[in-house]
Amino acid sequence: MKSSQLRDLACVICLLAIPGAGLTLPWDKDMQDQPSPKPQDSVIEINQRTVPVNGRDRFPPPKDIIELVLARLEAGRVLVNPNPKDDDSFEKGRQMYERHCQLCHGEQGRGDGPVGKKFVPQPMELNLDYVQLQPDGQLFYTISHGSIAMPYYRQAMSTEDRWHLVNYIKNEFGET
Repeated sequence: MKSSQLRDLACVICLLAIPGAGLTLPWDKDMQDQPSPKPQDSVIEINQRTVPVNGRDRFPPPKDIIELVLARLEAGRVLVNPNPKDDDSFEKGRQMYERHCQLCHGEQGRGDGPVGKKFVPQPMELNLDYVQLQPDGQLFYTISHGSIAMPYYRQAMSTEDRWHLVNYIKNEFGET
């Protein structure tokens, strides 16, 4: 009699457990199917009919590498640095560089920062002619929208701070 009671009890427990497990499956599946955005992905969609603040950020985020290169060149032609190249601007740019750039580009701008050493390819050397001869607008665009491995900083820094950073990069790492 005891074995039949144990068998009946086991059957009841199994029958009670099955619906509970079945009801959790859709929620488990929903958790698996969630989108997984990457930190570098731009989540801001810009309405093309909007007027940029101060007329400086008029370029939408690029969709691919070709669009990135073309927009960078166009930005170099049309964007003008509104900040004077003076000690105050260099100091503000230095603060931005130390906060946002130094970990990858290093203290001397050689692309040898502690985080940058882990990347392949390594971050750009900021003292190269390739960087120093770029128009200010082109550097501003690269800081704002990133590059192949570089994340964008248009949300991390104000427009004015990004222009100060351009002044700092040109002054600190250039031959002037």
